Amino acid sequence: DTDMLRQWLLTALSGLNPREQFIVRERKLRDDPRTLESLGGELGLSKERVRQLEAAAFGKMRRSLEGQSREVHGFFG
Repeated sequence: DTDMLRQWLLTALSGLNPREQFIVRERKLRDDPRTLESLGGELGLSKERVRQLEAAAFGKMRRSLEGQSREVHGFFG
């Protein structure tokens, strides 16, 4: 199950642009997730803009994973 979940997430991530991938990885896939503020500072964006980009990325990922396991949808909760 873990391997399948990982494959679904990698597939969904591949549908994102590089900036969206970076935001999702830094916010959700790190042991010590970064804050919106720290990412905004690095990217030259406001923390609100980073939040908007993150939400849009999750929407893209959610659409690409429609019909998959509930475990995958829990990631976006």
